[in-house]
Amino acid sequence: MDAKHYEPERLKTAGDGAAVAISEASVWTVSASMRDGLSRWVVAATALFHLLPIILWLWYLHAIVRPAPPVFAVTLVREPPKSPAKPTPAEAAKIAPRESGAEEKTEAKKTDEPPKPALPRAASMAERAAKPAPSAEPPPVAIPAPKVLSLKLPDRGGNAARDMSGDPYLNHLLTAIEGNRVYPPAAEFGEAAQKLVVYSVVVEPTGQISTMTLIVPSGHPRIDEAARQMITATAPFPHLPADYPQFRTSITIGIPIYPRG
Repeated sequence: MDAKHYEPERLKTAGDGAAVAISEASVWTVSASMRDGLSRWVVAATALFHLLPIILWLWYLHAIVRPAPPVFAVTLVREPPKSPAKPTPAEAAKIAPRESGAEEKTEAKKTDEPPKPALPRAASMAERAAKPAPSAEPPPVAIPAPKVLSLKLPDRGGNAARDMSGDPYLNHLLTAIEGNRVYPPAAEFGEAAQKLVVYSVVVEPTGQISTMTLIVPSGHPRIDEAARQMITATAPFPHLPADYPQFRTSITIGIPIYPRG
């Protein structure tokens, strides 16, 4: 038999002794409604319990927020300028303008003439003689141009070409630079047997090199660097000879660079 349709009846005695019939289905319905109502209250109480800290925190923030200070409009008031004090009767009598009468006449003085400018006095011969004559400025000292020399090291298997044959100083430099020869790898030359590199150096009287400029590169950085190392390895040069300019001398050095062997 279906439980929903099985409704056994019970008798309940009321206060007046009457019997009332109550079915089990009605009891189950009342219990379910009470459980649903109780669960709703539990959910509401739980939500309120979780929201309570947030409400308290918002109330605390509202309590500590200070209201903005009131803004007052300020109007600058300038003191009005003081009116000039009126002169006393005694002062007014002193500064009162004079009025000419019917018989009084005013005339400008005819003797007032502008002073004539004083003419410059000619200097006497004694003053001219006592005055020193302006000293003449010394002429500027002409700086001689640097002496330009050229030097070329010998080609591979050849002799050195000099523009000053027999110059002991240049011959000494040629031998010293050649003694510091650097041989780059043969792969740097390709099909060429050698490459010419030309540097211009400015030599001080003490033999120190002040500047060195590459004026004819070979097109290969390692070959140009080999020629530069040959010159710097020779520096400092010997002191300049007495017949050379004793302030600077420019020397153009041509160095043929070739591989070893």
